[in-house]
Amino acid sequence: MKSKYGYKVCYREYGKTKLKIHLITNSFDLANWEVQYYENNEQLDRNTHKLIKEPTWYILPIKTYIEYKFLWRGCPF
Repeated sequence: MKSKYGYKVCYREYGKTKLKIHLITNSFDLANWEVQYYENNEQLDRNTHKLIKEPTWYILPIKTYIEYKFLWRGCPF
């Protein structure tokens, strides 16, 4: 699974159908490490700061340059 633009770490709460983006990273190894950490430690939603209930975590590649630019536009650093 190789992507030249990076990866999205997403989750789906139990009983919901929508995927939410939790983190964006440039490397698959870092995304995989983050998912392993999130599976062992409870996480809060980044917008509402509420506990995420029974999430299923996914690593998805960023496929296009336009998606890449859109996702990184609000990056604080």
